[in-house]
Amino acid sequence: MIPSIVRYPDSHNPLLLLPKPQWDDGLVIDVERLLILRAVARHGSKAAAARALGVAEPTVAHHLRALERSANVPLTVRAGRVTQLTPAGQALLEHADAIAVSLDNAERALHQHAELSVGRLQIAAFTSFASMELPAPLALFARTYPGVEIGLVEAETDDALALLRDGAADLVIGFADTATPPPSGLPLTWLKHDEYFTVLPEAHSQARGPHADMAALSGDRWISGCNRCQNHLNAQAAEAGFTPEIAFVTEDYVTAQHLVANYLGVALLPRMAIDASPPVPGIVTLPSNPPTYREIFVTAGHDPAPAALAFAAMLTGA
Repeated sequence: MIPSIVRYPDSHNPLLLLPKPQWDDGLVIDVERLLILRAVARHGSKAAAARALGVAEPTVAHHLRALERSANVPLTVRAGRVTQLTPAGQALLEHADAIAVSLDNAERALHQHAELSVGRLQIAAFTSFASMELPAPLALFARTYPGVEIGLVEAETDDALALLRDGAADLVIGFADTATPPPSGLPLTWLKHDEYFTVLPEAHSQARGPHADMAALSGDRWISGCNRCQNHLNAQAAEAGFTPEIAFVTEDYVTAQHLVANYLGVALLPRMAIDASPPVPGIVTLPSNPPTYREIFVTAGHDPAPAALAFAAMLTGA
């Protein structure tokens, strides 16, 4: 039979034609018609081939005649009730057999990717989420789909989104907040919110309260992180009526906390990042006043791969 990936148009099957290869000498061979020739050779007659293909016998005859006109040579001959191939038809049959095998393999490969028997999943996620939230769903995904190759790159949200645009990532986990809105034009699923905490040296005057007032920190030097984190800090400080003096910039949250412990500044860090770090002596972490959050999202773009959709569903519990 013609592999199910292949269809041809007639009154019964008004479906898509495969592309037709063309040669410099003007000969055009239709892949569909080659496969019909193959069916006639295998079943011994146009009528039997038509039954096997689930089409009308005139349709088979029509495509055979068209193939012979294109080849400009007879391809079949009647021998009683049996339709046999001419030498030219036999020559074409070898290629038709190879094409049928190739199409079968192509369809099998597509099914394997759709069913996640094989494939690839490249994830780009910011560091604290990768540390705290990703290991468990990654392990579950690996157990559920052992044939899918998984890759992970730790990247801040803007860099991760660039990887998605360039096709170097299949799925991005990023964050947005009031200072840096989420990316426009992408389908997003929101996962959770993550509160920002103020990190102070334990001897700081604000370290003894139930929270740290942002306005009371206007005279302190600050330790900032990634671009989105720095935008958030600037926005929170502006709301409190000052511009922060940024003494150090580091995207390593452990480094930021050690800088604070050594009285080199104060910081505004997400709770997830603090929890992902080993305990740092000499610091105090307090809720900020006013409280502020970042919102964490996942996106697989507009044409998500099956593996990306499956992993996003695991993250969201869908």
